[in-house]
Amino acid sequence: MSDTYISSSPEAASKLSHESDELRFIQRVARLLLQYNMRTSSLRERLEEIGQALWLPLQVQVGYRTVTVYTPDGLHVHAQAPEFRINIAVSAEVNRTIDKVCAGKMLLPEAIKLLDEVEQTAGRHSRWTLSLMFGLAAGALAWLLAADWAGMAVIALSSALGMLARQEMHRYHPVLFAMPFVAALIGSLLGGIVILLGWTQTPGICLIVPALMLVPGPHLINGLYDMLENNMQTGIPRLGLSAGILVAAAMGIFLGGWLTLGMTTVPPSTVAAQPIPLWLDIVLAGVASCGFGAFYNAPWRVLWTSIACGMVGHGIRYLCLANGMQLEIATLFACVAIGFMAIRWVSSMRIPFAAVAFAGAVPMMPGVLMFRSIGGAMDIAFAGPSASLTLVAGTLANMFKAAFVVGSMGMGLLAGAWIGSQVFRLLIKVRT
Repeated sequence: MSDTYISSSPEAASKLSHESDELRFIQRVARLLLQYNMRTSSLRERLEEIGQALWLPLQVQVGYRTVTVYTPDGLHVHAQAPEFRINIAVSAEVNRTIDKVCAGKMLLPEAIKLLDEVEQTAGRHSRWTLSLMFGLAAGALAWLLAADWAGMAVIALSSALGMLARQEMHRYHPVLFAMPFVAALIGSLLGGIVILLGWTQTPGICLIVPALMLVPGPHLINGLYDMLENNMQTGIPRLGLSAGILVAAAMGIFLGGWLTLGMTTVPPSTVAAQPIPLWLDIVLAGVASCGFGAFYNAPWRVLWTSIACGMVGHGIRYLCLANGMQLEIATLFACVAIGFMAIRWVSSMRIPFAAVAFAGAVPMMPGVLMFRSIGGAMDIAFAGPSASLTLVAGTLANMFKAAFVVGSMGMGLLAGAWIGSQVFRLLIKVRT
């Protein structure tokens, strides 16, 4: 994306040549941090930190997919992100470059050149490795949700194929919602065939989990963060984007189910869920978090952070639920722990908080409740005025419970990060 400079006076224009390196650097940083999904308050703080280091006081205005940075001399630069992405390798390299510039260890021309190339030079997992890891993560998540063996096998296969399809489609820049729709459609078609053949007794999980892997956790929780921090102009659109992705995935589920089974809603499982021991819950959560961390392109050297967050968080939630706590409260405590752990690694490794925390917390996303809410809404739409009170009440209950669980996740991660930052700051003061 090209730089944009606008001056409000001839005096400001005359200073442009002297400050062009500073402004070009700020524009590239603003675009990359925004595009790779840094939440609004953190983005603003990072840019103001750069301004202080460059002796250039800045005012930052963040909108949905746009950032405008103003200088006291009447100049401003504008950056726009074509879409939100998650790429830990890119985010980490951008943050390290900012640190070096602020510390005086890297000159601006060198930093600008590095930022211009970072999206091409940052390492990526191979498509086959990523698809394999994502498939294993889906199988682990299905096990956590008590799918049977046939269900787990088809879920792992369809999620891996869906990932390959998304990677191939991404090369052609299709409509944003086409990729989750196609990935969910692949999962529901394969799941529908397995159900039709009578190979599984957990049909609902078999259809939903491949789409559950598409739940936009980073967008949901970033949107919630922005709203909690009173950044409504960015929080509401992020939540709208999340809703669009969920609806696209739900349409893929129901189209595949209708083509194979003639269904209009997700069928329930025909067997009762069997509890699993704590150690297995923790291991499966680690596998699922590993898959999500790889999906967010976490380098191998930092992937363990997502695994650790997922294992500890899910273990805490397991213990809370086993002692009679409600799902919302158990999720809150688990995410406080994840936020506390993640903020420490964010500071030391310069990796984005969202990527580490989200990969650990995403296996706790109430995707089944979300998709059952959408399915119930479709049933109500089909039934019209004759929809039963039981159907309406069940749909609203699923919808509200999903909303409260997501809210607990967001507040827990934010609270854990705040507590962790205060504790670590206090420890640093004590040591010095």
